[in-house]
Amino acid sequence: MVKYARAVLVLGFVCVALVAGNATAAVNVETQVCSGVEERMPVDSMTSYSADVEKVFVWCKVTGAEDSTSIYLAWKWRGTELARVELPVKSTNWRTWSSKKMWPTWTGQWDVEILDAQGDILKSVGFTIGPATTPDSTGTE
Repeated sequence: MVKYARAVLVLGFVCVALVAGNATAAVNVETQVCSGVEERMPVDSMTSYSADVEKVFVWCKVTGAEDSTSIYLAWKWRGTELARVELPVKSTNWRTWSSKKMWPTWTGQWDVEILDAQGDILKSVGFTIGPATTPDSTGTE
């Protein structure tokens, strides 16, 4: 009976260890579309830009990652992925960002999907680039 009890106890510890080893913490991603990043923080929050914008940033704060990993930012213009950027995440509370140089002809809806290492969408954020501002006939905007 003692051998049986020990075997059950050992088996119980093995099962608990396997379950604990497969448990993953919930990864949370906070995002912000902005015109720049200073001291690892977004300088503003934007949802629309003029077509003459030169660069757009997507800032991310990742919390809850257990080990060093990566997130991926998939930049999509009008539904077509134009770029995918890998960003390392090296702690349980990590700030990172990606920027995209914009062309004046890339007007319309943009979406950036934040993906985990397995390709699952953690978050999505969107913004719009409108037509360029041009002076009217009086020389004013």
